[in-house]
Amino acid sequence: MEAPRAPMVGSRFLFAALAVVLAAVSVLVQYMTPSAQLARPMRPFEDRGVTSVRMASPVYPRVAIGADDERVTLAAPPRRIVSQDWAADDLLYTVVPPERVVGVSEPTYQKRLSNTYTLAERYRPAVTLYPEEVLRANPDLVLTASARAEVPGLLRAAGLPVYRINTLFETLDAIEAHIRLVGYLTGEDARADAEARRFHDAIRRAAARKPAGLPPPRVLGFGGQYSYGAETLFTDILRVLGAENIAATKGFVGYDRLTDEHIARWNPDWIVAGADRGKVDEVRARLLAHPAIGATNAARHGRIIVLEHHIFLPLSPYTAPFVEALAEAFYGGHAS
Repeated sequence: MEAPRAPMVGSRFLFAALAVVLAAVSVLVQYMTPSAQLARPMRPFEDRGVTSVRMASPVYPRVAIGADDERVTLAAPPRRIVSQDWAADDLLYTVVPPERVVGVSEPTYQKRLSNTYTLAERYRPAVTLYPEEVLRANPDLVLTASARAEVPGLLRAAGLPVYRINTLFETLDAIEAHIRLVGYLTGEDARADAEARRFHDAIRRAAARKPAGLPPPRVLGFGGQYSYGAETLFTDILRVLGAENIAATKGFVGYDRLTDEHIARWNPDWIVAGADRGKVDEVRARLLAHPAIGATNAARHGRIIVLEHHIFLPLSPYTAPFVEALAEAFYGGHAS
């Protein structure tokens, strides 16, 4: 039984040698590749960057500092603007004339998700997921998402003005602030001010619908395998509406995995979920048939709210219809 050991030793030596070679190649690549092109591993939403809006003087050249602490300087209002993020697409289309938006993210073209797909279909901006697609669009301003940390460096190295925008908004106030930020970046201050006021007033009216003395509705946001905990926009929306986010109360932070046990133990009075366009009734029926959901107070009292994804999902000015829909569901039957 001693004979087979020689090949095994040889195999181990071969694997060890291969590992050394691969390590050497990795070091060489790290050394030879420009730092802007190196992506580092990260957990989802780990590197969201700075959330505050930082703008300088309104006179040109205008200067703003992005989520990655890098500044962008604009000598004049940009005429060709590219976005790499769905929420940034929404912000642009609510503030900027649509012909100036020459690049968008792919979800903007998806009817089941997008509030601006008709504008995208009419003006045909490029889908600018990759740096080479951005370069082909020839922009004079790029809004890139905070989750794609390696992209800004590549685009800046190509000479493009890049603002790294953090659109994983945790509050409604942050959306309002970013409406004004996009107005500053694009030179559309008056349009941004009007949109920010419209958004603010819609939220204020929705919040005012809760009757005095009504206990806070106990609400669970249902995203399939996850729910929305503390430090999410969903929690802030419920706070503004005078409701309780059960997942946040029970210790969820961010977007945490939801189990049947959670649903049964928490027994929410309301459940809020999303559906593709035209699929609301289908999704509601599926939720009612779910064993854990079907046993909740929400199901027993007909308080499962299913909204189409273009209302349920946006983190943008198009969040206002979501807030209004929840206020109507929670308080529409109560006299104010």
